[in-house]
Amino acid sequence: MPGKAPIGGALAIEVALKAEAANSLKALGHRLDRQLTELRQLGEQVMALAPGEVRDKRLAEYEEKRRDAEYRKWTLIVQREAMGLFNHEDVEEIYGVPPKLR
Repeated sequence: MPGKAPIGGALAIEVALKAEAANSLKALGHRLDRQLTELRQLGEQVMALAPGEVRDKRLAEYEEKRRDAEYRKWTLIVQREAMGLFNHEDVEEIYGVPPKLR
């Protein structure tokens, strides 16, 4: 009966490693997406505040979270490159980090 031969040996290991890497990218993407949603909400809150000490504290929090989001996006790009994915236009489009605020 013709059919697919079972995957074994080195190929099975390679398939398992690729699946694990894909799962890692997926999880990182989900975390980054949640983080960016929270960051956008925080940015809206900062922009709604009047100048003063409270706004300054929230702005500092925003900038710290923004730097963290930039780093997380960078790690996603590095992991993609480790898997041989070098076109990152989709990453920039999907995971755009909001701009710095003043």
